[in-house]
Amino acid sequence: MHLSIVIPAYNEETRIEATLREAADWLAAQSFDSEIVVVDDGSRDATGNKVAAFAQHSPVPLRLVTLPENRGKGAAVRIGMFETAQGDYRAFSDADASTPLS
Repeated sequence: MHLSIVIPAYNEETRIEATLREAADWLAAQSFDSEIVVVDDGSRDATGNKVAAFAQHSPVPLRLVTLPENRGKGAAVRIGMFETAQGDYRAFSDADASTPLS
């Protein structure tokens, strides 16, 4: 089994690291393969840079997709789910971690 978690993000530099840490730690503790896909939806802040830096030491594979302009949450989720994620099972979580993965 393989699970992909897609996280759409727009101007989330202040909270994306905590969200990624929580998601990566939870996924690393599971018995199945997993990945995190962050779709940066044209952010104008350092969201993409923070995701790229976290990816360097993430305990699970993490891929960043950067959209050149803001296309909206629906487009970001769709691109993450259908064009990027590789898991047999796919879910998405908001960048504010309003619903914990656990």
